[in-house]
Amino acid sequence: MTKPIAILSLVLLAAPFAIPPAAAQYPTKPIHLIVPAAPGGGTDIAARSFVPALQDNLGQPVVIENRGGAGGIIGTDLVAKAAPDGYTLLLCYVSHATNPTLAAKLPYDTLRDFAPITLVAHEPTLLVTHPSVPASTLAEFIAYARERSGKLSYATDPGSAGFLAGELFKQMAGVKVEYIPYKGSGPAAADVVAGHVPYMWSVISIATPYVKGGRLKALAIAAERRSPSLPDVPTTAEGGMPDFVVSGWYGLLAPAKTPRSVIDRVHAAAAKALQNEAVLARLATSGSLAIGAGPEQLDAHIRREIARWEKVLKAAGVELK
Repeated sequence: MTKPIAILSLVLLAAPFAIPPAAAQYPTKPIHLIVPAAPGGGTDIAARSFVPALQDNLGQPVVIENRGGAGGIIGTDLVAKAAPDGYTLLLCYVSHATNPTLAAKLPYDTLRDFAPITLVAHEPTLLVTHPSVPASTLAEFIAYARERSGKLSYATDPGSAGFLAGELFKQMAGVKVEYIPYKGSGPAAADVVAGHVPYMWSVISIATPYVKGGRLKALAIAAERRSPSLPDVPTTAEGGMPDFVVSGWYGLLAPAKTPRSVIDRVHAAAAKALQNEAVLARLATSGSLAIGAGPEQLDAHIRREIARWEKVLKAAGVELK
């Protein structure tokens, strides 16, 4: 082999592993984090809990943009079609795993069009009612719902953890309840507080301030153990519904084909942020548990969630409205 050909061969072999200069220097400008949900919801609260530490670790501003609507599809699609350079990221929530079943057709591929970065946090769901609902326990509420089967409604953000808990509850309790869709968990909770809708299943961060203020009643938490933020609220198992565990979760994603060096840089910064004492305190106050797992773990988690909720949603026969 002649010398020029040998050099060319080495260049061609190295090319797939070369890091683009822009990726090697990343980040050099502000990063936009798309939150595909309304302000004030669980996803928004999670973002604002750890983003200050994330941007400190990255050395660049991280600008949160709320792009809610269509169960998270609008904001998610924006990221799917963004440049794969690490400057447009997505904080997805559980709807990312339910929309493939709920939506007749998605404008993106849930698994192929995104690069997983970090599983940020989990937070349990909570059954809350307007104070006028004549039930003080989960068992009493089940009896209440059965008496009004077919005439009752609940508030929810379609595709959210609260929505999943609501549909699973209907199946396990054997009741018919209509769901009233909202653009976010925050607006849904506000209507339950106002008495327009009698109840909802909500991620704990949304409901806790209302519960502590006496504006909502908390009857059960869909978790394996009670929450330190609401220690007097029994678990669903304690209330007579074992195996009823539904958590919200939040994950960082980038557009597909984002360089692995960028993915690793963001993950390292996010994992470090999720060990920050101030971040942990903010998440704990809202009832969330920091995770910080990496790209492979987040990918596996999303795949498990798709499989789990596909069965529940197909049995429910629901679709995005």
